[in-house]
Amino acid sequence: MTDTFTWAATSQSTGTTTATVKRARFGDGYAQAAPDGLNARLRSYQLQFVGNRSTINEIVAFLDGHVGQSFFWRGPLGIGLYGCDTYTDSHLGGSVFSITATFEQTYQP
Repeated sequence: MTDTFTWAATSQSTGTTTATVKRARFGDGYAQAAPDGLNARLRSYQLQFVGNRSTINEIVAFLDGHVGQSFFWRGPLGIGLYGCDTYTDSHLGGSVFSITATFEQTYQP
């Protein structure tokens, strides 16, 4: 069973959608375009989480435990399968820590 990432990101998080399109251009200026594959749209989110050491350690443990594996995450456009290959953690001072992670949409049959 696939796990669910449940921590809430800050409001400063951003998303990007990239479409994969096949294009054919012809000498007279005409061009044809079509989606490349069944899942031609890929969403990715740059997310920031801020909290105490315990909370950030829980997030790191979840991400480290899902290397190469998808997990469910409820993004701004709904729930989907995502993976995280990259994150950066930092100490903001006192008892406040943060982690910035890139979630990339994944597809499974």
